[in-house]
Amino acid sequence: MASETMPDVRLLVDGTLYGGWQSIRIRRGLEQVAGSFELSITERWAGQDTPRPIRPGAACRVLIDGVAVITGFVDDVAIRYDSKDHTVEVSGRDATGDLVDCSAPSTQWKGRTLTDVARSLCAPFKIGVRADIDVGGPFKTLKSSEGDTVFEVLEAAARVRAALLVSDGLGNLVVTRASSKRVSTALELGVNVLSGDGSFSHKDRYSEIAIKGQSAGAEGWSGEAAAQPKAVAKDSRIKRHRPLTIIAEEQIDSAAAKVRAEWERNVRFGRSQRLVYTVDGWRHRDGLWTPNMLVPVRDAFLGITADRLLTGVALILDGEGLRSELTLVPPEAFERVELPEPGAGTEAW
Repeated sequence: MASETMPDVRLLVDGTLYGGWQSIRIRRGLEQVAGSFELSITERWAGQDTPRPIRPGAACRVLIDGVAVITGFVDDVAIRYDSKDHTVEVSGRDATGDLVDCSAPSTQWKGRTLTDVARSLCAPFKIGVRADIDVGGPFKTLKSSEGDTVFEVLEAAARVRAALLVSDGLGNLVVTRASSKRVSTALELGVNVLSGDGSFSHKDRYSEIAIKGQSAGAEGWSGEAAAQPKAVAKDSRIKRHRPLTIIAEEQIDSAAAKVRAEWERNVRFGRSQRLVYTVDGWRHRDGLWTPNMLVPVRDAFLGITADRLLTGVALILDGEGLRSELTLVPPEAFERVELPEPGAGTEAW
């Protein structure tokens, strides 16, 4: 891939665009509901007669070549100076960061969908909500307890509906799932990979995983099957005897236990591998590196020739140049299955 043109990165605050960065670090990921940025800039900007201070709490937008990638607020400002130099460091997050920090009201919803509840909780923060998946039917009952953060309430509900919560970089919360969209640019040792870091673990993997649960029982079931449905999933990659039994949190039948056992096996495999590659520039053949896309990996040194899910992106500019740090895992790590509603059969979550 040809050398990339230096991107134009600006911070928009109170109608003023600030540039002239000394260093840039922009992070986005599937495992964080809010993207973040860290920018280091000279105190006096080109084209301005007097410096305009950026203050913590200010609404802001980070633009790359005119396109917003983070829309939220400035969290921190640090000012450093000496007799020769003066620098301002600014960091912040997407607006959805407030959902992580702030408490949810203690309340209860009946017959509301995941997006209904999300819109109810996000409205006071002026955060929009959209879903690019089918979020399923309404919950019988959903409850938030005093002390829960907004994100904790929504993340628990999203887990039941096999969904992920991310920011779209425009100030909105998006309900989604792991994507099957595949980019055409491969990460290949000796071609575009500057450095690689692979971690592999068997610590949380097992030769067989058994799911046991209690069922309310039903006419026509045997007493034993109704009392304790069970299913087992085996992992042929684990050669030694390593059994694990999990007691389901809620009432399930044998079919649901089988789905849960296979999900546990697959997700544990996916989370046992993590790749971090550093590549030149911020773009692949089709656009900016962005989380939630499948990327072909061809790494003879690590013995991997397969698609991996891009879960985290750090876009970096500093004294070492323009580069991206890409975090990838097997797609199985983000498989989701719908779970029984917490408190199913009871009056409240």
